[in-house]
Amino acid sequence: MLGVSGPIAYGIVAENMPQKDMKVCFLGSYCVGKTSITQRFVKGRFDEEYISTIGAAFLSKSLFFQNIEYRFALWDTAGQERFRSLAPLTYRSAAAALIVYDITKQDSFDEVDFWLSELRREGPEGILIYVIGNKVDLEAFRVVDQDVAEKFAQTKGAFHFHTSAKTGQGVEEMFFNLCQMDFTKTSLKENGCMHHQNTVDVSNSSNSDANNGGHRDRCRCRNT
Repeated sequence: MLGVSGPIAYGIVAENMPQKDMKVCFLGSYCVGKTSITQRFVKGRFDEEYISTIGAAFLSKSLFFQNIEYRFALWDTAGQERFRSLAPLTYRSAAAALIVYDITKQDSFDEVDFWLSELRREGPEGILIYVIGNKVDLEAFRVVDQDVAEKFAQTKGAFHFHTSAKTGQGVEEMFFNLCQMDFTKTSLKENGCMHHQNTVDVSNSSNSDANNGGHRDRCRCRNT
């Protein structure tokens, strides 16, 4: 029996369905909520008592989308500068990288460009990159302009999402979108449409605004 921790499955969950392993790394400054997002996604909870990550931590969870089981291996990296040398060990073989910033801290957003540059230089070809504005439950204290952040991500060929690890807003949608984008990219490759293109067009993809009212397919989740 599959444990349900979210919406119903999109499509039919069949036995012996294809599986796809997806390594995803979390990058970003100290105390932006990387660990809290992974905990919310995998365990469905938010811990008020913050414990900083030392080095890197690992969690896993599966999503079912388009009759494929996407098996996520989530690598949560420490945000302190002294641990930055460990980050390439997680993102060099990753299918996707989620760069998280705190919408109430401008310096955390300023660091996003550093990680984008690192991923473009050292990351694998075709890696999906997401820029995540976390802590939208603190909207009243926002200092990072939403439009600026979204346009910045788009100019860098990255997806942009807003999340709240505390309330859960946008977290499942973000991972659902990751499945959708990977499925689209794989389909394009199989149909010979991508050639040497290394990124998926994000102009029509879901973003933080679309999460609040746009059309959304559904998925089923389980912890592994």
